[in-house]
Amino acid sequence: MRCSCRRCGTYMIQSEGNNFGCVCPECLNRCRDCMGTNTVMSPEELHAVLAARIRADADDEDSADDPEGMGPPTQDDWID
Repeated sequence: MRCSCRRCGTYMIQSEGNNFGCVCPECLNRCRDCMGTNTVMSPEELHAVLAARIRADADDEDSADDPEGMGPPTQDDWID
């Protein structure tokens, strides 16, 4: 993955080895933002995010589009 430096905006390059991540060739800033480290979510957190998005989408839609009154899926509808 390649990205731009938060400090100076220069295109960063990936560094491998013990200290993996991206390195800016201009200011030598290092980061791992694009690699997703330390961003693992538990299943419960992921379900909460998904439920919030489903609710937001449902709020945007007209309730007349739901003739059976079923509404958006709930956590009980999900398959684990």
